[in-house]
Amino acid sequence: MRITVRSFARFREIFGEEKTIETNGAASPKTVLSALCEENGCRETLFATDGTLHPHITVILNGRRLSEGEAEEISLTDGDALVIYPPVSGG
Repeated sequence: MRITVRSFARFREIFGEEKTIETNGAASPKTVLSALCEENGCRETLFATDGTLHPHITVILNGRRLSEGEAEEISLTDGDALVIYPPVSGG
């Protein structure tokens, strides 16, 4: 199964603008993002020490924003697109 991950702002610098992650079998957004972190060695960028996604990170699946629980529970399908945004700041 192939999942596209698009990154914006600071995450683009770390992960690149777009990556395709291939999985063998069922996967959730959280497991795909975890695989992305394994490739780049920067797990603390997306995940807290307890393994949950940082609450300030926005994860969008096929145009719909996901809650933390959904990011762990939803089963992805081939061709899905994830987008990750860092916290918004500025003034």
